[in-house]
Amino acid sequence: MEKQKKTTLWSGQFLLLILVNLLNGLAGMMTVPLVARYALSICGDLTTASTVAGLMSLVSLVVCPISGVITDRLNRKKLIVICSAGYGLALVLHAFATTIPALVVLRLLTGIFFSMISVCMVAFSASFVPKERMGEGLGYIALAQILAQALGPGIGLKLVDVFGYPVTFISAGVSAAVCMLAVLFLPYRYEKQSVPVRKLTIHDIFAVEFLDFMLIAALFSAGNGLVSTYLAILADERGIANIALFFTLYSAVMVVLRPLTGKLLDRKGIYFIMIPSIISAALGMVLIGIGYSLGMMLLASVFKAFGQGSGTPSMQADAIKKLDKSKSGIAASTILLGQNAGNAVGPIAGSFFVKAYGYEKMFVGFGIVIAVFGLIILYIHYFLSKRGITRSEE
Repeated sequence: MEKQKKTTLWSGQFLLLILVNLLNGLAGMMTVPLVARYALSICGDLTTASTVAGLMSLVSLVVCPISGVITDRLNRKKLIVICSAGYGLALVLHAFATTIPALVVLRLLTGIFFSMISVCMVAFSASFVPKERMGEGLGYIALAQILAQALGPGIGLKLVDVFGYPVTFISAGVSAAVCMLAVLFLPYRYEKQSVPVRKLTIHDIFAVEFLDFMLIAALFSAGNGLVSTYLAILADERGIANIALFFTLYSAVMVVLRPLTGKLLDRKGIYFIMIPSIISAALGMVLIGIGYSLGMMLLASVFKAFGQGSGTPSMQADAIKKLDKSKSGIAASTILLGQNAGNAVGPIAGSFFVKAYGYEKMFVGFGIVIAVFGLIILYIHYFLSKRGITRSEE
């Protein structure tokens, strides 16, 4: 009976946790597609507007490792409440920013709070999930984030069209505030470290044993950055209409797959998920490169959704599952660091390849890179785990 209670996943608390993750995701995703346009309306310069829009990702890349350390050393519930309050206030203040310097400061603050919440929320959520069902539980948490990614931009754009930028930014801030209030209703026992806090080492910044997973996450995210940046341009060049359906189908497939892959992770292990995920991500990129019809692009969307959409959350869940409970923040930040690095570097590197070789060779070439290097890195992880050097032995 005790074991059955221990392995129970669904409860009122878990449903509230999913709602918290959804609200937190909506707060950010409602504003992501608006920042560049808003900055452009202020300054009229596209380069400046694009730079302002990219500041949050840049800050997240720097803050992410620190977020893992702070998450594991402080009360996660209090940390989420404080950061949600700061996050919401920063978003609300966007409504009153009428100069580029003011907007730059707000984007930097938003990036700091976003990075802290992204890491802490995963670690906090993991404390409500039985270890035996960690993949499934975090899969549903990731599902809430996927829904936020799918719904947030549309909600934000609609609010801007009807009410304007100030109301939209304030609405995003309110979503973060509601998230903060909801967290207060979740019971959480903070276990303070009984030993003196020692000097920081590389092991406190990220989980070295999951460095290979971080690299695979970087490959996935770099591909995602290439698609987000260049797919619409490629579709215009090839005369493919309704390319927005690519992202709609991508989100829909991930909604279906996430709970399934989470269960498979718990039952079959990480390699059962990651081998087809790497191959699928590679196929998605290749199909985009050679696709000259909407049908080919939609097929690519399905492969890509299974690749990155299933692979990255599964690696994060596996890292949290295999590391000590006190290090779940570092486990989460390790994978997020790879994601942030890929998002930051991918589009920039892609611009040089596009100029030199064109869109087709860039997408196909990167698909080959994902397949070759992804499988090699995964094999290294498997080899090291069998020798007891990592903690992912199946």
